[in-house]
Amino acid sequence: MDQIDIYRRNWNKYSRIIREGLISPMDYNYVWLGKKVYDKTNPPFLASIVKIDSSLWKKIQQIQLDIESIDSRQEFFHPIYFHITLSEFGWKDQVDYNKIKQKIEDIVLDFSSFKLEIKGLNCFERIIYAQVFDKKQVLRSIYYRMLEEFPFLEKRFPEFIPHISIVRINTEEAKDVIDQIEHKYREVNIGEMIVDNIQIVSVRPYLSVGRIKTEDKIFLSD
Repeated sequence: MDQIDIYRRNWNKYSRIIREGLISPMDYNYVWLGKKVYDKTNPPFLASIVKIDSSLWKKIQQIQLDIESIDSRQEFFHPIYFHITLSEFGWKDQVDYNKIKQKIEDIVLDFSSFKLEIKGLNCFERIIYAQVFDKKQVLRSIYYRMLEEFPFLEKRFPEFIPHISIVRINTEEAKDVIDQIEHKYREVNIGEMIVDNIQIVSVRPYLSVGRIKTEDKIFLSD
């Protein structure tokens, strides 16, 4: 199944859930790897991501502003947070940072810089996101290499669905948001970017502006 079909199937499933008010209740006591995710006493967890080029921030923020004018009850992510997740390794006190860094360095040596196209909005049950198209499937290849090298990684979705989260749905339904996206933003062209590095970041889920901190940039092969 190609990216377009995966995104279309995803939209059909989750837009209906949001529109019809069938969203599962927010669970602020959600436990991941033995710790409550939103507990402020936790250490950060480590992840590998692709940060979104700042040249695309303005376009995404314009879309956020429009959606906010329709429904201001939702959470709108800060541009510093805009990213594509590749993997989430675990809490900082539970993993070996140096081993993670070394393995990622070994993986990315096999890949050169590549282009991504950011186009169209979509959704999960509580997330509105921008779609990420990767014609050469480099991002997907890196993702599956990481699954091979880190067998403990949690595979959260049946397929790899690269995305940039821009809005979190805080309410039990968000029909007006979904209607606005369907009317204006399902095919919106946001832009293109070149990926030349993968970042290892520490994440504190309970923060907003400071949610993600870059620990290392690992550059792809020239």
